Order: sequence, then structure tokens, then C-alpha cells
Amino acid sequence: MEELLKQLIAEVQEMKSNMATKQDFAEIKQSITRIENDQGKKISALFDAREVQFDVNERICDSLNRLEGKLDRISLKVSSHETYFREAK
Repeated sequence: MEELLKQLIAEVQEMKSNMATKQDFAEIKQSITRIENDQGKKISALFDAREVQFDVNERICDSLNRLEGKLDRISLKVSSHETYFREAK
């Protein structure tokens, strides 16, 4: 019986030594809060970069549309000039 009691006491002491303390939980909570803040800043920066890239892409698309319009007008002029030169020959 005494041996069993000693064994139980040893197991309880081992479990106590393996348990986290309030200080451990406080440190973990601080770490989690710091990580959440850091990740929040990084995610915010990614969204900002995405918005900037969206604006750049929109400007590029607008430029391409203007260039396509100019190319279409030039193509029509070239076509009309080709017709004019054929008739002139």
C-alpha cells in the first residue's frame, strides 16, 4: 500500500511538472497577439499592393484600348490610300 501511494505521489508530481503555468499561458497569449498583429499588417499590405496592381492593370487596359482605336483608324487610312493608289495606276 505504501509503495502504491509513493507511486501515485510520483505520478502527480510528474503531471504537475508537465503542466503549463499561468505565466506560460500569459506568454503564449502575448505571442499569439503579436503574431495576429504581424499577420494583420502583412495581410493589409497585400491588399494594398493588390489595389495598386489593380489600378496599374486598369491604366494598361485603357492604354491598350486607346492604341487599338488608333490602330483601327490607321488601318482604315492605309486601306483607303491603297485603294487610291490602285486607282491612280
